[in-house]
Amino acid sequence: MQIKSLNTYIQDIGKFDETILFLHGWGSSHLDFYGSARIFQNQFRVINLDLWGFGSSQEPNEVWGSCEYASAVIEIIKKLKIKKLHIVGHSFGGKIATQICLACPDICKSLILVDSAGIAKKQSFFLKKRVKKYKKLKNLVNLGKKSAKVLEKFGSSDFRKSSQTMRKIMVKVVNENFENEFKKLELPTLIFWGKKDKTTPLYMGKCINKLIKNSKFVIVKGGHFSHIDNFEFFNEICFQFWRTL
Repeated sequence: MQIKSLNTYIQDIGKFDETILFLHGWGSSHLDFYGSARIFQNQFRVINLDLWGFGSSQEPNEVWGSCEYASAVIEIIKKLKIKKLHIVGHSFGGKIATQICLACPDICKSLILVDSAGIAKKQSFFLKKRVKKYKKLKNLVNLGKKSAKVLEKFGSSDFRKSSQTMRKIMVKVVNENFENEFKKLELPTLIFWGKKDKTTPLYMGKCINKLIKNSKFVIVKGGHFSHIDNFEFFNEICFQFWRTL
């Protein structure tokens, strides 16, 4: 399917009135939710896609933020004529899901956030020192006194293996703070979090839980991919949550 003039991979399975939309995290693909999608298709229509720049979907031609990604997903929702939607968003996908819920309150019936991004990360002394060194070296690179290669060691593995456009997108989305957006959410929300998550630490989940009114918070064993670490339990909790709506 063409979305925003970009080739987009979409898995559309199950024939029911209610739809579940899965949104994976940064550097992943629809495969993260493939197993759950196959299970849920027996009771729901399931849309599972590769976000742009990942998997089999074409990367954006310009620097997008979460808002632009959400706009592209909303285009899919409209093209597929979805009327009743439950969204599950992991990490970066959680921010996109939040934007969609705020933009389409009449269609979105519930939200499940899995180890979601959106809360500013606390900077340790070591991190602050590293950022300061990076800025100093970047200034020398801009002045032509250092090779751009000196900056490569500062990025994460995801950053280093990304294209220039995706690197700029990553910098943009990482610096987005969604506290105000979380506060505005009023739909039923389940927050599912890995106790040992190092990418989006547990304190972020607790913060989101406080910001979203009447949200339910489930803490489980595992790390940043808690829905995979606790696959069967995750599916069971989702079913229980949707049954209460």
